Amino acid sequence: MQGPQTEITRRINALRGGLNPTLRRIADFVLDKTADAKAMSIKELAEEAGVSQSSVSRFVRLVGADSYQEFRIMLAEGLTRKAARGRAAEHEVYEGIAPGDDAAAIIAKVSRRQAEIITGATMTLDPAELRKAALLVSAHHTIVFFAVGSSLLAAENGVMRFLRIGKACIFNRDANIQMFSVAGLAGRAVAIGISDSGRTKSTVEALREAKALGMPTIAITSAGASPLAKQADAVLTLPGAAPEPTGGEGMYESMVSKMAQLTAMDALYALVALQDHENALERLDYTDGVIARSRLK
Repeated sequence: MQGPQTEITRRINALRGGLNPTLRRIADFVLDKTADAKAMSIKELAEEAGVSQSSVSRFVRLVGADSYQEFRIMLAEGLTRKAARGRAAEHEVYEGIAPGDDAAAIIAKVSRRQAEIITGATMTLDPAELRKAALLVSAHHTIVFFAVGSSLLAAENGVMRFLRIGKACIFNRDANIQMFSVAGLAGRAVAIGISDSGRTKSTVEALREAKALGMPTIAITSAGASPLAKQADAVLTLPGAAPEPTGGEGMYESMVSKMAQLTAMDALYALVALQDHENALERLDYTDGVIARSRLK
């Protein structure tokens, strides 16, 4: 069972949900036996995980290491820092920020973490799933969004984006209203549920209700095998603070993971807009004019 995560194990955990079965076996072994993995040769790790050495090489590049040796160093340094910080690691105010960090260090760490998340989205977002989601959205005039907490940001971004190209959007911040907002929309709308963990009860239940009514469903989550993903016809899997493989929740809700949700929503919007390009441009010209008129001279 994992304890508090280090930067490298957090990154592996974030990517895990979008990995293929071979790479996921490596991820699970490293997450479960980090101390052992740091001392293993590439051949030993491949044998323990039941994969080829080339798969291990691909895995270490995927998590940001230039070589297997650098990967081992990252594991070792992470364990050393975790031991030095002790229980303080369980009470971070922001990912990777530690007592004693000055303003310059905080700017650098926050920027680096956000860049990692956005770059990670290019690795975990499946183009085939994105195309499937775009076809579902394109085929329906109305989109219903389900989200709570900081995932509200991505939902509201989606509302703004899709309204501008002529889609009708339904979204309410109240989770109870979200649950019954699907009434009467069967056959006329597509539902999008957003949850980093994929385990937010109200979001999962709302997407399940939409699916039960026959609505096509899309999940945006960091956990590709989560309850939310199981209710979706298309799953946009992202890097983020995904749940532990053991099923427990992370030590806090990741805010930077919301950058990945925004990236996924923008990618979905862009692909939908391109499928009806001329109409989208006409709608955007109109809404640009509305926005321009709303500004003070």
